[in-house]
Amino acid sequence: MPIGEKMDKQYRLALLILLIPLITLVASTLTFYLGYKPSAINANGNPLDPKIETTNLNLIEKSGEQFIFEPGKWYFVYFDDFDDEEFSLDRYTIARSSKATLRRESHRLRRLVIYKDIEKFNKVESLRAKFPEVIFLYDKDNLFKQRMSENLSDPYVSKSMFLVDSFALVVWEFNVSLSFSDIFEDLETLL
Repeated sequence: MPIGEKMDKQYRLALLILLIPLITLVASTLTFYLGYKPSAINANGNPLDPKIETTNLNLIEKSGEQFIFEPGKWYFVYFDDFDDEEFSLDRYTIARSSKATLRRESHRLRRLVIYKDIEKFNKVESLRAKFPEVIFLYDKDNLFKQRMSENLSDPYVSKSMFLVDSFALVVWEFNVSLSFSDIFEDLETLL
């Protein structure tokens, strides 16, 4: 094979290698701007629209300090009225298990329990002792509950778990009927 033909084949191959990423980029850009997107989200939980802001809440830690959602962290939130300790134990176990199974992303997910009754909170010391990694927050003036109830049902009644994203917005609801594997599947995708 003459040298000229060999060089011509190499240029064609080089041109092909350069064009493939460009064609992919142009095709994906066109599909985006033409409005092509999946018709439905394949999720077990419910995305919240509108998202619920968590700014200017009066959440108090056990130490008495005011709690502020840390940017870059995600929070698994559960509103507990402490009426059924066994049910609370189940919910806390799901929250702990989800953090343990996320592996690499586990440092980004924290667990919060919001409560409104200090007397009931003090009575469940044995339950709280089993979950030292859970942050228990007193919802002073019920501001968080009111904000949630404006868009959803009362979180203390629904027994749902919620996900707060890294921008401190409540973005996802996990109904009480969902199993751990259903919740984990969504968390793995969202985080």
